[in-house]
Amino acid sequence: MGDGGTELERSADEREAAIAAREAALAEREAALSVREKALAERMRGAREILVAADERDAVSDSRDMGGDTREQVLDRAHFLATGETYGDELPLRRGAALDREHAKGDRAASRDDRIALTESPEEIEPDETVDGQA
Repeated sequence: MGDGGTELERSADEREAAIAAREAALAEREAALSVREKALAERMRGAREILVAADERDAVSDSRDMGGDTREQVLDRAHFLATGETYGDELPLRRGAALDREHAKGDRAASRDDRIALTESPEEIEPDETVDGQA
């Protein structure tokens, strides 16, 4: 009978050791999860900042476009209705309107590039380099 009690104690000790090992592994996984969650929160915060900046640039670009278009329409109308003016007098103003539209286009392209960068992974996952049958 003495052997049975010792065997039960050993079996109980092994179970307790296995439980302790699982709890340690669980604690490790929870710590790793916490680190990943913090990193994800930081990336999400960065992404939100990028999107806000892109939206602000888009709004500025839109107002620039509207301002340039409005100035050009006013100039076209004035030129059409005016008499005795030469066509070249308003070219600097037209050039300014065209530059505003060009800057607006550049801002929109930068905003688009920022949004695309958010969808691309900063760290490409390395392909599996193992060969079938070799590990």
